[in-house]
Amino acid sequence: MLAILWSSSYAVIKIGLLGMGPMTLVSGRMMIGSCALLFVLKARSLSLPANRSSWISFFISGMLGSAIPFFLVSYGEAHVASGLAAILMGIAPVATVLLAPLVIADEHLTWHSVAGIALGIVGLTILVGSSVLLGIGEHIRGQISILAAAMCYALTTLYVRRYVTLPPPIMAAGSTLVGAIVISGMALIFEDPMSTMTSNASAIVAMIYLGLFPTALATMIYFHLIPVLGASRMSQINFIVPVLGALLGVIFLAEALRPTTLVALLIILMAIYLVIRPTRKMKNTPQAEDT
Repeated sequence: MLAILWSSSYAVIKIGLLGMGPMTLVSGRMMIGSCALLFVLKARSLSLPANRSSWISFFISGMLGSAIPFFLVSYGEAHVASGLAAILMGIAPVATVLLAPLVIADEHLTWHSVAGIALGIVGLTILVGSSVLLGIGEHIRGQISILAAAMCYALTTLYVRRYVTLPPPIMAAGSTLVGAIVISGMALIFEDPMSTMTSNASAIVAMIYLGLFPTALATMIYFHLIPVLGASRMSQINFIVPVLGALLGVIFLAEALRPTTLVALLIILMAIYLVIRPTRKMKNTPQAEDT
C-alpha cells in the first residue's frame, strides 16, 4: 500500500507543477495532510504531546522526512527525467543498509543485503534503460536535489528507527504539521503563492490528492512500518516504487507494457528478498521477531 501511494505521487507532482511553484505545491499538500491527520487524532481521542522531546522528534522527522525532500523532489522533477530520478533515488536504500549497522544495534550488514542492494540498482537501470545515465551532469542542481532528497529519506528512516517511540498517528500528525508550518513560511517568503498559483483545476486536484494520500495516509503507514520491519528492510520500498509507477502508467495511462518492466520487477523482488530475508542469527533471537 505504501509503495503504491508513493509511486503514484511522482506523476501527480508533474500535474501539480503545471499550476503552481514547487514550494507552493509542497506547502499545500502538507497543510492538507496535516489537517487530515489532526482530524484522525481528534476522531481517536488522541492529542499531540506538549513535551520538548516529542516536538524535537516532530521537527527532525517533519523536515528530513517530508518538507525538505518533498521540495527537493518537486524541484528536481522540473529539471530531471523521471527515469534518471528513479536511479538517483536508489541511493536511499543503499545508504540506509550501509549506515544502519553503525547506529542501530540489531541491524546487520550481511553479504545478501549487499547483494540485494546491488541487484536493486541493476533492476532500476533495466527498468528505465541505461541510456538515461547519459543525462547525468546535464542539470547538476536538479540531480543534486534528487540525491539530497534520497539521503533525507535514508536519514529519517534511521532516526525514527533508533529514537522515535511515539505512536504512529501522533508521530505522523506532529511531523507533518511542523513540516507544513516551515515550508509554508518558506513559500510565502521565496515564492509568493498567490501570484504563482493559477486556477488550473487539475493542479488543485493534484495538490489535494497529494495531501490526503501520499502525505497523510502514507505517513501513517510509514511510521507504523519502521519499528515493525526495521530500517534496512523498510528502505527497500525505494526500489519497488519506480516499478509500480511504471505499472500504474500501464493501467491508468494506457502506456505500453515493456518486457523490461517485468524483468526489472523480478530482479527487484529478488533484491528485496535478499535484504529482508532473516539470517540464522535473527531466526534464533526473540528480538528479531519484534523488529
